[in-house]
Amino acid sequence: MIRRAMDVTLNVKPLMGILVHTDFWEGPCRAGIREEMMPDAERRTAREKFEKCKEVLEHLIPQVRVLEPVFFPYTESFLQEEEIVKEVNKEINETDCIMILNQRIPKIERFGKPVISYTHAVSGADVSAYLRSIGREAYYAIDLPELNDLLHMLWVRKAVKNTRALILTAGEAPTWGLQSNIRDLEKLRAKYGFEVVKKPFTDIFAIMEKINDDEAEAKTKELMENAKENKVAYQYLINDVKYYMAAERMLELYDCNAFSTACVELCRSRIPQEKKFVPCIAHSLFKDRGIPSGCEEDLNALLAMIMMMYTAEKPAFMGNPLFESEEIISLHHSVPCLQMNGFDKPKLNYSIYHFTGQGFGGKLQIDFSQNEDKKVTLGRFDPSGEKLLVTVGDVLSSKYTDTYCSPYYFLQVGDSRKFIHSIMNFGHHQVLIFGDYKKKLKELAWLLDFEVVEGN
Repeated sequence: MIRRAMDVTLNVKPLMGILVHTDFWEGPCRAGIREEMMPDAERRTAREKFEKCKEVLEHLIPQVRVLEPVFFPYTESFLQEEEIVKEVNKEINETDCIMILNQRIPKIERFGKPVISYTHAVSGADVSAYLRSIGREAYYAIDLPELNDLLHMLWVRKAVKNTRALILTAGEAPTWGLQSNIRDLEKLRAKYGFEVVKKPFTDIFAIMEKINDDEAEAKTKELMENAKENKVAYQYLINDVKYYMAAERMLELYDCNAFSTACVELCRSRIPQEKKFVPCIAHSLFKDRGIPSGCEEDLNALLAMIMMMYTAEKPAFMGNPLFESEEIISLHHSVPCLQMNGFDKPKLNYSIYHFTGQGFGGKLQIDFSQNEDKKVTLGRFDPSGEKLLVTVGDVLSSKYTDTYCSPYYFLQVGDSRKFIHSIMNFGHHQVLIFGDYKKKLKELAWLLDFEVVEGN
């Protein structure tokens, strides 16, 4: 079974820091009512506050796993009880980040984890500034929406680190269908934790031969029966499904959860001609399952797709951009998805057309006018893997062609000439998700240390 990167959880350890004094006194930083300032009263109030603070934990995003909250009092000496430190350390290995509730916690850096201060107190800014000054990761979340946005971005970062892509390749450098490809794989692994496994593109065919018609029949019939229109004969479409199932088995074999394959090199081998298939439907089906799947060994697009799919929690389209007018570009490929509105949303209607003039090679055709949200975000990394081009536009219309790459999506992006000039530094394929995610991708860029370049 494929272990999706999106199935990871962000493990958050809540700690409630609070100063409990050893006696009553007043001075330049302490004033109030004597009865409320005695040690027993302060500790009792602190416990009540701890229970109140924990209520926020019920409203965190579903990707968060809340570890056991710890009550963390300390005295005016700012020393911590060793037993409390031991209690925190019980789960520290599985902790992704610490969330401080209420007041600061002295020497919080001892735990070696990113720290989020979630408190209506000035100490949040102070703690963040101190930790950042000593090279530690720290944040100050002002309110619940901001807290959840931050937690989501931290979860995306963890999911990216847990992504391992299987690339079926001809082994050529540069890849001739896409010369602008990212070439430094170790840099990707060091910078993002994103790992790439490369295998010969021919390895899949021995596995494909072992998948018989009985195994592939149910999925093939499901695709045919649910399509509004189908132009591909069963004896051809089942070959596309067999390729998809063979790719699925290779992902399981190599413990991978993202996929891409050579395209130009695959085509010129004439194996698709012999076996009567194309890989397009495999890409569409994987992405609908939350498994990033990109065309043509394109790591620039695949890396952008990984980050954009996890950020938006939606599958992505990718395709070739063309200048159509001063405000309009087109984007065409054969890999749209049925759940472009979101993994938890209803599937879109689709047709099945054939890629080739001979009638083989299924491709899903989806009219994006079905989407309520007309805004789209485009993205692609540059060949260094350090810059992400982000462009926001509007879907105007769709067009199908009987053969080759389609659908075509016509997008209004403002200054199309500026956009086309921008992709000169990035390469051609663009990843598309529905919605305006420019702001969130900028937040992710800050966390993962890459640059966002605006395409319009």
